[in-house]
Amino acid sequence: MFSSDRLDRGEAISGDFGFYPRLLDVRGDRFEIETLDDHASVVSQVVNSSNVYNGWYYPEAEQQFDIATGSVRDLPYAPRVFGLPKTHMMTVFGDKDKSAIEFAVWSFSFFSGMRMTTTEAGYLDATPVKPGTMVDFVLTQHDLAKAIDLSLAYLDRKRSNPRSLKRVASVIHALFLAQYPRSLPFERFNYLYIALDTCYRIFISEGAKNPARSHASRVQWMCETVGIETPEWAKYDNGSNPELAEVRNNTFHEGLFFDEPLGFSIYGGNNRGVDAPHVELQMEGLVCRLLVAILGASEAEYVRTPIDTRHKFGLDF
Repeated sequence: MFSSDRLDRGEAISGDFGFYPRLLDVRGDRFEIETLDDHASVVSQVVNSSNVYNGWYYPEAEQQFDIATGSVRDLPYAPRVFGLPKTHMMTVFGDKDKSAIEFAVWSFSFFSGMRMTTTEAGYLDATPVKPGTMVDFVLTQHDLAKAIDLSLAYLDRKRSNPRSLKRVASVIHALFLAQYPRSLPFERFNYLYIALDTCYRIFISEGAKNPARSHASRVQWMCETVGIETPEWAKYDNGSNPELAEVRNNTFHEGLFFDEPLGFSIYGGNNRGVDAPHVELQMEGLVCRLLVAILGASEAEYVRTPIDTRHKFGLDF
């Protein structure tokens, strides 16, 4: 715990959030995070729950109360939206707007690789209970503090345009939703395409020069803008649609995912060879790199690391 010296930093706003399983007391230029007193018992309750499977927490079956009989019935499905206990407190200095806390927690979620929230029911379907699960980079605690300060600097630049902040949160959320273990391939693809398209919208709203004019060329344009090697599935060659655009058009406009109705085919088709590239995995990696660049760290070495691998990379500032 930190000593109480917040008055020296002027106005501030604080809020509890979770779920984060590690002890963390860290301070940056604009914020501090403190571990709540009951952290150990809360973490034990969650990670040792029978609701955890392969590192993911799933909500318990929903119940229905019958007013007439007073009986409670376990329904054959779980609620899609659920909550987890809070584990930490975030304080943002030099601010009195609760949106600063919300954006800082969204950013912390991204840089830590697991969903966290200030709300009572901020999870959808399932959530990992281990940091680093949903990104392909790792940070030291020192660089984590820098990352959150970087995000708060982005918030300051975009304060007059709250929609920019919402778009960043939407990219993070779509990236995370795509990795829900029970997602069908077309759902995974749709979430990741939404995340990439939202990244494009963010670049455009921030005045990027010579923007792409078609869906087909957007990903290549973003890669070239940031200095990332364009993956084969996104290359726009002499006006011909890349694979990504064709899959998007067939899925969104015809309800066909690799020539099958939604839910009946994997990416690449059911006869895809075992050596076929895992495009969805590469899409995840590309979204992560674009987000790091958007938030202000486009010069980080991580941004130009390869995306066609399951290796994790160090992210430092």
